[in-house]
Amino acid sequence: MFAIVANNMSTCSARHSVVESDIGLVENKRVVIKIMKTVSGINRKILLTGLLCVVGYPVCAQEQPDVHPYLANRFILQGGAFLPKMSLDISIDGSVTGEHPPIDFEGGVGSTRDDEIFSAEFIWRFGDRWSFRGQHFEGGRNSTAVLEEDVEWGDAIFEQGSFISGETDLQITRFFFARDFSKSLQHEFGIGLGLHRMEFGASLTGDIVVNGQPFVAETRAVSAVAPLPNIGTWYAYSPSEKWVFDVRLDWLDVSIGEYSGTLINAAVGANYQVFKHVGIGLKYSRFSLKFDIDKTDWHGSLKLAYEGLYFYLSGNWGAR
Repeated sequence: MFAIVANNMSTCSARHSVVESDIGLVENKRVVIKIMKTVSGINRKILLTGLLCVVGYPVCAQEQPDVHPYLANRFILQGGAFLPKMSLDISIDGSVTGEHPPIDFEGGVGSTRDDEIFSAEFIWRFGDRWSFRGQHFEGGRNSTAVLEEDVEWGDAIFEQGSFISGETDLQITRFFFARDFSKSLQHEFGIGLGLHRMEFGASLTGDIVVNGQPFVAETRAVSAVAPLPNIGTWYAYSPSEKWVFDVRLDWLDVSIGEYSGTLINAAVGANYQVFKHVGIGLKYSRFSLKFDIDKTDWHGSLKLAYEGLYFYLSGNWGAR
């Protein structure tokens, strides 16, 4: 009997070992299956990444293009010499004598000599798409001449053959608020609204005749201060981190208070980056305006144009 019991216990122990072995095999299979699934998932991810790199090669294999700091930085400052050819015609109608022909300040009563004008520009980019831009240039000129014909200035006449001196002064300050619509780091295209603040003055000094009465060394002067709103656009392209090419245009054709006429401010040029924060540039610029003026002390017209080369140094800082 004891033999039978021992035999049964031996049989149970063997069966228990078989069960444990089967459980171990099942657990091992589960681990193997889990590992295979993980490896399969990793392989699928690797395969998917490879396909994306093949289809979208520029994204995976090509870095973002290097561009000129003019497009890559938040702050740009330019300053230099504007070497324009100037033309200036003004008319000052008289209360008695009526409308007068324009006075040619450059060819008729002034020097045809062209002087350099200081000019500066500034750009501040904020946010992803917005920028504030400013520009300022000013110039003045003194000249003398012997009149080859009578010059009518209001009710006064500067007679032919008399010696006169002329003076002109101009200051233009431009403010421009704009949005960039480009989708590439190498390109920038935008549209905005701006304001040109113009300060202009002109005078003649010499012997005059007023209503038949002569006066010696008299001065006649006019001036105008006008805020002139405008719309504008620009485009810039940078083929490399050293070069950028740009063009811009501001335009106005409206009647505002005492002034009515047209304004154009345009430029096209290139800039070369010499050092990390310093560049040199050259632009061909044109600023022109043609306005009729109806003020108490000046009823007439102003036609002015500055056109020529603008050499400048540029500074940049503040990565976008």
